[in-house]
This record gives sequence, structure tokens and C-alpha cells, in this order.
Amino acid sequence: MATRPVEFPHQDDLPDYLPARMVNEFVYCPRLFFYEWVEGIFRESVHTVEGSVQHARVDKEGGDLPPAEEMPDDLKTQAITLSSERLRVVAKMDVVQVEDGYARPIDYKRGRPAEGDGGLALWPADRVQIVLQAMILRESGYRCEEGIVYYRATNQRVRVAITEDLIQEAEAAVAMPGKPRVKDSFQRLS
Repeated sequence: MATRPVEFPHQDDLPDYLPARMVNEFVYCPRLFFYEWVEGIFRESVHTVEGSVQHARVDKEGGDLPPAEEMPDDLKTQAITLSSERLRVVAKMDVVQVEDGYARPIDYKRGRPAEGDGGLALWPADRVQIVLQAMILRESGYRCEEGIVYYRATNQRVRVAITEDLIQEAEAAVAMPGKPRVKDSFQRLS
């Protein structure tokens, strides 16, 4: 029995946007990122299944985010997908909460927060992901000064102010050498 070669999509048809979630994976473990993003290998574990179940509620379509110029002072919506042309990153935000005209991304994580010098802190990969979400909101015209990561294992919220240092950290993660883009991944495989 003859095997047929695997046909990959034409390179021009591939998206050139990297999911913010994959940037999180790259910061956490470049090897895991390579397996999941480049090779397409993903193995379920008790942790990933549990995380999927916990995410089911926030992953439901929650409505649209109005254009920035029409944003009400208060709003809460779920499963918002926005992208950054400048960064070439796309993010599915679990929740976007607007209070007093300021948008705030809220990301849900299965685990527990890190311990920092001043108490609870974000893990570096989670910090980069939430800052990317805030940057994408800003690029889309929304006012965004902070993000929140909610850790389900401890039922704790960790707030992070979006500072210039954190923006530079997130931009460096997106531009990190050795991190393949979508089109580059398929070029090597074809």
C-alpha cells in the first residue's frame, strides 16, 4: 500500500499571527512550545483536562466588545478575540471587564500564583500573556492600565499594572530569537 505525502497549506494561506497563549508556552518552556506549535504534538494530562473543564464557562461566546469610541463606562464580556497588527499576535481573552471607561483583561489559570517579594506575583509566562492582552486592547483603542490573572487552585486574583518595563518584556518575548512564526514552521515541514 503506497503512502501519500502530507499536503500542507500553501504558505501564503497561513496566518502570520502567533497566539498569545503560545507566547506563554514559549516563555514557560521553548521545547514544549516547539512540540505543540511547530510539531503539532499535544498530550492531554489530568491538568490539561481539568483546565479545559474549568475554562468551559469563560470560553463561551460572551458577546462583542464595542469599538473603543463607543465603549460604555461599565461592561463585562467573555471570550473576546483581538489581534495586534504591529506585534502579529492574536489573543483570546477570557474576560474583558470595563470599569469607569478602562478595559481590563482577566485571564483564568488552573494553578496557583508565584510568591514575590511583596506577596503574590505572576509567573513570568502568565505575566507576558496578560501584558500582551493589555497591549492588544490598547492597540485597538481601549484604555487599559492593568490586567488580572485569576488562579483557580487558590481562588486568588493577582493584579498587574501595565508598565513600560513589562511592555518591553512582552515585546522581547514576541521577538525572541529561535521562536518560529506560523509560516516559518510550515516552511520547515514542507
